[in-house]
Amino acid sequence: MCFIDPNWTNSVSSVLSRRQFLGTGVAASLTAAAVDWGKSFLLPGLAEGAEAPPKSGGPGTAGVNFKWFGTDGWEITFGNKTILFDPWFSRFDTGFFAGKFNAKTPIKVEEALIDQHIKKADHILIGHGHWDHMADIPYIAKRTNAQVIGSETHANVMRASGMAEGKIVQVKGGEFMQFDGFTIEVFPGLHSMGPTKKHAVPGHLFSVPPAPATVGEMPEGDSLIYVITIGGKFSIFLMSTANFVERAIAGLKPDVALIASIFANQIHNFTPRLLKALNYPKVILPTHWDHFEKPYSEPPQDLRALFGDPANLDLWVKEAKQVSPRSKIIVLKFFESFAA
Repeated sequence: MCFIDPNWTNSVSSVLSRRQFLGTGVAASLTAAAVDWGKSFLLPGLAEGAEAPPKSGGPGTAGVNFKWFGTDGWEITFGNKTILFDPWFSRFDTGFFAGKFNAKTPIKVEEALIDQHIKKADHILIGHGHWDHMADIPYIAKRTNAQVIGSETHANVMRASGMAEGKIVQVKGGEFMQFDGFTIEVFPGLHSMGPTKKHAVPGHLFSVPPAPATVGEMPEGDSLIYVITIGGKFSIFLMSTANFVERAIAGLKPDVALIASIFANQIHNFTPRLLKALNYPKVILPTHWDHFEKPYSEPPQDLRALFGDPANLDLWVKEAKQVSPRSKIIVLKFFESFAA
């Protein structure tokens, strides 16, 4: 889950103003209001300078492919390696976006859908532990025999699911791991904030619990940021939620940055500080911007209809393009790929 405290979901649209969202001083205008998804479909972000991937997928000169599963779910492939980041497919309704969040909603795993889209995984990286990031990972990890990397909380969920200890890597930030032809570096991160400066289902699991059966049994358990560097040259920045520790990531120079932005207006100068810390990445792939309780049968929608400007991807793209005009921002549809 990216940002929401259920105590304010019903009123957030009215209390968050456009002026608040643009508190960074970057002028922007609401250029894409309600979209008639049934008659015409303009992917969020495209109206303000983002691009769809080329028909070929992209330049592909680095040999790295990115596929978006919706929410914060990604498949990153290079050579014969496949790395998954927060893969989540099941998209069930918890009442979250209706202001009626039910923490006792049973976890459902759409195994047939997962089997259709996941054929292989060498490593699975966990950004944080909420259900819309992690609920499908135990099934995927067992099916693929992947190594899973995450915090103590995330590791304890995997242990509770019966995963072998040898396939669990427990991290907290600071780890710099060498693999065959690539590295994975871990940085401490922070979960995003709503107007109450809170998020739903906080907390940690300091021991192995019973296997989680409801969404409320999957707390955040630390948010982590990862950098994958391939061949010592090509690097990828991965964040799962719109917040960060600036001092921890300052000086990074990723070639591609996966950036979450919803309710970034609750973080001081979010976009200018983040893009400066990352030295203005060449390519930005927006992540975790869609309505993740809508089915895949509908086009990806941002959350502006529910939360107004702070969830309007067009506005964030416009700001990002003004802050970093040379950055190419690529917005993907579900299961679409971009080749870097």
